[in-house]
Amino acid sequence: MMNALLRAASLNDFLEVIMPAVGRAFGTDRVTLVDYLEQTDHFDLLHYDGYPLRTDTVHELQRSFHQMQLERALKDRHPYNSEINQSFLCIPCYFRDVLEAVLVLESDAPIGLSDELRESGELTSRFLGLLMSSSRLAVNRGQLPDLNDLRRARQIQLSFLPQEPPRSEAWEVFGYNRSSAMVGGDYFDFFRARERSLQCILADACGHGLASALIMSNFRGLLRREMLRHEDFGDLFDELNQAVHFEADFVQFLTGVFLDFQEETRRLRYLNAGHYEPLVVAADSTRTLPGGGPPLGMFGESNYPVGTTELDAGDLIVLFTDGLVDIENQEGEYFGIEGIERALLDHSAHSLEQLCERVIGKSRDFAGENAPEDDITLFLMRVN
Repeated sequence: MMNALLRAASLNDFLEVIMPAVGRAFGTDRVTLVDYLEQTDHFDLLHYDGYPLRTDTVHELQRSFHQMQLERALKDRHPYNSEINQSFLCIPCYFRDVLEAVLVLESDAPIGLSDELRESGELTSRFLGLLMSSSRLAVNRGQLPDLNDLRRARQIQLSFLPQEPPRSEAWEVFGYNRSSAMVGGDYFDFFRARERSLQCILADACGHGLASALIMSNFRGLLRREMLRHEDFGDLFDELNQAVHFEADFVQFLTGVFLDFQEETRRLRYLNAGHYEPLVVAADSTRTLPGGGPPLGMFGESNYPVGTTELDAGDLIVLFTDGLVDIENQEGEYFGIEGIERALLDHSAHSLEQLCERVIGKSRDFAGENAPEDDITLFLMRVN
């Protein structure tokens, strides 16, 4: 294992090696590392190992946070089994008096803590706590960023989003973005790489605030560089995954969907990296576009198969980030994909902007007084 650690080229690469080893020490192959952001009191998924490499794995793990009882780590420095679901063993990772992260091991049965495993847990806690404290971006090291700097950063970020959607007789597009903080990690864009075609990207960086915004800014530059080097985009996400994974000296990953639409044939090719499956809403039916790989940057040797589908006139393609899906009402229920689908019923009579306003309005009505905790992005494309 030491040789593998010495070969690690980045923190992502390092975690990809160390987390399976920790899991084996505790007799399980399912391990999750959850970051804790003290300034915002948020828990964010950083890395996982041993789970299926499906597009919905990230969202399923995030939904499991309440079963893990992560908040107990703020008071208890010692390993503990979740009282809600004892198949989760949580190891709080502290640096001095600051909780940096929580390592969560999952097994089919409760993981008993022998004296040897308890000692291993304490050692793992100190090691990962020290690692996470030293690998922080500057924005996470004690000092709050200047408010004027954040405002300028938001202005720069807004300039990255398309100001006016492109137009064509064959299709129409519209996108909506709102950050939960002054800056955020959601991004969408449109391209016309070939004649009579349209390319679209929607992506969501891990974390919140300025850190996720910096990850997304880096990704935007990588995306534009790689798009210039590709013609059919079949291996676009394979190349981006390598770049995000190995070029970072801090932990980062992002989920995303890339669309490539050919006007003459109405043929849509798509790539999915750990994101929600795109929705196709027709006049009387709804379907999803399956397939894809894990988040970009999480694993070094990931592959992203190209999906293909034929679209009909009037079909509506819908992309969204988890900030919209995970809106909660006061009863703890989620708006969910079902809420998006209900809001899009009878969509053919509305403009895309009206449809967007309808979905966002329905989500606000659903939430009531609860404020969204994450960035929200909604992207719509209609075939004419």
